[in-house]
This record gives sequence, C-alpha cells and structure tokens, in this order.
Amino acid sequence: MLPTRLLVVVATDAEALLRGGYDFARVVSGVGKTGAAVATTRRLAQAAVGRDDGFGPLLLDGDSPRFDAVVSLGVAGAYPSSGLEIGDVVVASEVAVIDEGLETGEQFVPFSKPGMNVPGAVWSATAADLVDLLVSGPPPEFRIATGRIATVSVCAGSARLADERGRHGVLAEGMEGASIAHAAATFGVPFVEVRGISNLCGPRDGARFDLATAARNAAIVASRLLRDGTVNATFDGTVDGTVDVTMRSE
Repeated sequence: MLPTRLLVVVATDAEALLRGGYDFARVVSGVGKTGAAVATTRRLAQAAVGRDDGFGPLLLDGDSPRFDAVVSLGVAGAYPSSGLEIGDVVVASEVAVIDEGLETGEQFVPFSKPGMNVPGAVWSATAADLVDLLVSGPPPEFRIATGRIATVSVCAGSARLADERGRHGVLAEGMEGASIAHAAATFGVPFVEVRGISNLCGPRDGARFDLATAARNAAIVASRLLRDGTVNATFDGTVDGTVDVTMRSE
C-alpha cells in the first residue's frame, strides 16, 4: 500500500527531481548530517502541529498533515566490493553513521568501541514495506540493489578506506541518510533511503562521476512510492530557500 503523505529529503537542488501528484512535500537540507537532521526534524515538527510558517498552509481541508513516510533521496558513492556501477540504484535495508570515531592512521576506531553513544551509529532497519514497493515493478535499464548504506561526513577517497567501509554488506555511502532516519524515528515515522550511484569510492584522480544520471535514476525508483510520481530531467527551481513545504494533492 502506497503512503498517503510522503516527505522527501534531498541534500541539493540537483537531486530534487521527483514530483508528486498527491500529498507530497520536499525538503532541500544542504549537504551533511547536521543540515539533514535539522531540516527533517523541523518539517516533521511543523506537520505535527499543523503550522503555517509562511510557505503555505500545511493542512489540507482540515485534515492532519502528518507524514506516514520519509525518504532520503539522492546520490551515493559505491564501494568497489559492492559490484555496483555508476547509474545503479541502492535501496537501503539498513542505515548507520559509521565515521564518528578515531582515525589512527592505520585503522578507524568507532566511538562505539569504547562505549560512547553516537546517535544513529547502530545499524537500523528501514521500513520493509517501503523497500518492497521500491524494488517491485518492471525492471528499469539499471540495476536496483538492496543493502546497507553508510552515512559519513568524510567520503572514502582512498582504496584502504573504501575497502574497510565496504565490509559487512555495506554497499554505498551517502552523507545524510542515517541522520534523516534518526529524526524520522523520533517522530515514529517509517523511513527508507534511495541512492543513485554517482561514482565508485576510492582515489579521486581520474575517477568518473555522473551525478545527473545517478540523481535521475534514484528519482525514478523513488517515484514508485507516489500514485502520480514524475521525474524532471533537471531541477525546476521550485524550492524557495532551503525548504519547499507545499503540500500537493491529487
């Protein structure tokens, strides 16, 4: 069953290609964990109280505007061990923040090892029913994989770090997902992450990047959660500032 009110969180305008034909709101949070967590929390809190903050009414015909699903949508780097290629899409089965800790020069030691609590650092399952909707349907021209997506602040720009992070079933890394998941969990809202592969993690010199294809393919997959979802070829400029809180209905 499709969600009835969907909140889509993207980091940049370039990733804001998805359009909905029913109750649909989008947040452009900025890159990284902090902006993602704050923007998602702000939008979910506004919905919880039915507040109009100047961008437009959040209530539709007196109904509750509360969301029943949150999607982290955007691009990601794939770890070489994943077997993924540029343009493929990953739907997260689990998400976690994995780079809060100590870099010794030889290995990374997460803060969780000495018992320091880091919110979002434990692998958390995404909403299985949303994952099923996203991976079902006619196969596209690119691969759709399911697995763990890591959330990081420092991208894996070395072969050692890409190999280290790619263990234990981790397919790719983004910069916002687990933070958005943590905010969604605080409000009891189901969460899923959808990422198009823009590059392979590892040394950047001469590496291929294709952000446009990755963003488009991720939006194509995410549109499966919408009754009348469409994907723009490029960003259409409808976001005002950092957040578009317009609720669209059928």
